[in-house]
Amino acid sequence: MLAFDRPASVRWRMTRLPWLPLITALASVVALLAIGNLAMNWLDVYLVFFGEQPQVEPSNIAAYRIWGAIALAALVCGALAHLLNRGRRMLGTFWQVLLVVGGTAIVVFCYIPGAIDLPVSEREDDGYRAPPCYSGGDNDECVGG
Repeated sequence: MLAFDRPASVRWRMTRLPWLPLITALASVVALLAIGNLAMNWLDVYLVFFGEQPQVEPSNIAAYRIWGAIALAALVCGALAHLLNRGRRMLGTFWQVLLVVGGTAIVVFCYIPGAIDLPVSEREDDGYRAPPCYSGGDNDECVGG
């Protein structure tokens, strides 16, 4: 049978993509690796002993940005590859939902202060620059009464 003898619907039908389960599995492994590195980075900052204060270093901020982006990209790619797979199983769907919810929670929970640059609102100058006055109970000696 020649190619032009087949009906048109057969030629344009979407065939099974055998590489989607492989992408899903690879994305799951990368997401787990990134989640582990985010947790280790968070512990590096906040696991302190004997009353010391946590010290956030620039390397911790860079590690959060890099591994957070890798984790989110792997979670999205894995979930999309799983959804596009026609031969998906219920156990795989449960795993992907668990991985996306847990991974997103870890990315949010392991936030390192300063890793996301938020705009800082500027203070409005009201024109009043008088020093604070402590007159001991009488306001007659303070500027402005």
